[in-house]
Amino acid sequence: MFMSGKILWQRSCSKLILFCLCAFCLLTGTAAAHVEQWADPGYNFKGVQKMLVYDFDMSAVKMDSDIAEKNFKSVFWEQVNKQKITVLPLQRVENQVSLLEFKDIDKLRQQNPAAAEAMWKKNLPQVVNVYARTKYLQYEYSSRVIPAHTEWRTRYVTYKYYDRDGRKHEESVPEQYPVYVPEKTIWTLTQQVRLDVYDAATDKCIYSRNEVRSDDYAGDGKDIFEKIVRNSFKDFLKNVQK
Repeated sequence: MFMSGKILWQRSCSKLILFCLCAFCLLTGTAAAHVEQWADPGYNFKGVQKMLVYDFDMSAVKMDSDIAEKNFKSVFWEQVNKQKITVLPLQRVENQVSLLEFKDIDKLRQQNPAAAEAMWKKNLPQVVNVYARTKYLQYEYSSRVIPAHTEWRTRYVTYKYYDRDGRKHEESVPEQYPVYVPEKTIWTLTQQVRLDVYDAATDKCIYSRNEVRSDDYAGDGKDIFEKIVRNSFKDFLKNVQK
């Protein structure tokens, strides 16, 4: 006795959707992200218009090569410079501070570090409102092994039959069959980026954000790193734009 076409079609669709979801997870892997952030509730973020961004600190991680490190730094600056705020790198800020005092701050650092520091603290708030330090705290691969196993999959077998009036009918019926899946190693890349923003006049931290993200099949992780950097600065600017 065969099920009605409508019921069979509904059950078949449900199983097909479940199978597609499982296949998608298997092929694309998994991703997990954990984000923590804090903003000083008493700070006037609306007054932030210019930001000094220090060079990206990668001292805590080990890249495959100096070229890989340069590529990641390029991605960092590409994302920083796309933000809707005036961003100044360290060299530009130092040049402007030097112009305010008519002194070369680089030379002064060599001759009198204390005087150079005093000059920097005095003039920095005239050039920018805040400064940001960003650190790459983790870039690490790990792996897990999925043992060889058997999976049951579904295929559809078409049956033909004739009713009592001699009319021909066809029904597709799901049928389970076993498939051997060999052992598989899945590589996961974990990245961690921390952003801290400080008030230029007081050196007080006014915003912090830390993101840890793990992704399967991430390649060199550059695309994911790009998203982390972009979201880090965008989340900070949400406070400025409130």
